[in-house]
Amino acid sequence: MIRKFHRVTGFTLFEVILALMILGLISGAVYSISGAALEATKATISAQAGCRRLEAFLKVTRDAFISIPADGQVFLQIGKSNRGAPVPEIVFREATGVFGIPSLGGGELVLGARPRSDGTRTFALLRVPSGLEGSEVERFHSSGPWIPILPGVERVVWSFFESGEWKEEWPEGSARPKAVRLQFAYGELPGSPIDVQFWVPPLAAPQVAPPSTPQNPDQPPPTPGPPPKNEKN
Repeated sequence: MIRKFHRVTGFTLFEVILALMILGLISGAVYSISGAALEATKATISAQAGCRRLEAFLKVTRDAFISIPADGQVFLQIGKSNRGAPVPEIVFREATGVFGIPSLGGGELVLGARPRSDGTRTFALLRVPSGLEGSEVERFHSSGPWIPILPGVERVVWSFFESGEWKEEWPEGSARPKAVRLQFAYGELPGSPIDVQFWVPPLAAPQVAPPSTPQNPDQPPPTPGPPPKNEKN
C-alpha cells in the first residue's frame, strides 16, 4: 500500500520577521509624516493667532491716540516692575473713551511694556484711580491689576514727533506731539521688527471774536444808502 503525503505550505519564520520589519518601517514613516504635518499645522495656527493679536493691538492703540479729547494729555514715563526693572509707559490723562473705557473718573490710563520671566515683555493696560500720590502711585504701578494685551514683545522704543524730528523723551507737561512712533520686535514674527506711527489730533485753536468798532452812544447808527442801480451795457 502506497501512502501519499501532502506538503503543507506556509510562511517561514524568516518571512514573518521580514514582513514585520517592513510593516514597522512603513508605520514609522507614516507617524513621522503625520507628526510633521501636525507640527506645521500647529505652527501655522499659532502664527495666525499671533498676527490677529498684533493687528488688534495696533488697531486699539491707533484708535486710542485718535480719540484723545481736546483737554487730554499724553506723555512718556519710565516706571518700574515689581522686580525693579524699568518699564516704558505711555500715560493717557483726561482721555475719556480710549481703549474702550468710557470714563477714567479723573484717573489715568497707562500702557506699559511689562517684563516677563522668559525675558520678553507684554503690553498691558493699567487704570490708575485718582487720589493716589507719591509712593502709592509707584506701588500701584509695580503691583497693580495690569490687563495683558500683547505678549512676546522685545526692544520696545517710543518716540514723539515735534518740530521736524523724533524725540525719545516726552515728559509730563509737554505739549501734545504731532505723532507717536512705536518700534518693537514681536516673537510671533521673527526677523520682522514692527515700526508703526500713530497720528495725534492737534488741539483746536480757540475761536477769537472779531474786534468790534467802538461807537459813540450819542451818534445814531448810520442809515443804509439806496441799493446800487444795475448798469446796462
